[in-house]
Amino acid sequence: MDKLVIKGKTPLKGEVSIGGAKNAAVAILPASLLNDGISTIENLPNISDVKCLLEIIEALGAKITWVSQNSITIDSRNLACTNAPLDLTRKFRASYYLIGSLLGRYNNVQVGMPGRM
Repeated sequence: MDKLVIKGKTPLKGEVSIGGAKNAAVAILPASLLNDGISTIENLPNISDVKCLLEIIEALGAKITWVSQNSITIDSRNLACTNAPLDLTRKFRASYYLIGSLLGRYNNVQVGMPGRM
């Protein structure tokens, strides 16, 4: 569909919330580990991949605080390790995003191969 044409005498009013994009979220969340501080991420989709990735980030030592249903802060000042839990990264197909972030910050990382149990 190239366009949507609405005809009528009553003007349209209201708000539309656009859901967060999974592919953007799984790239942005690991990037927050490059920041030695607090990052705020908004409009996160409420899906299992995001939840699994947040669990991995917490296991690395970051503190995650839910600000609202789809908004979080990630405090990565006290990351404890660079070895992502293999049991979690194997469940998460986009766990390779963690490699770049942790290498960029620490020059060392261990992440399980995606999809290998």
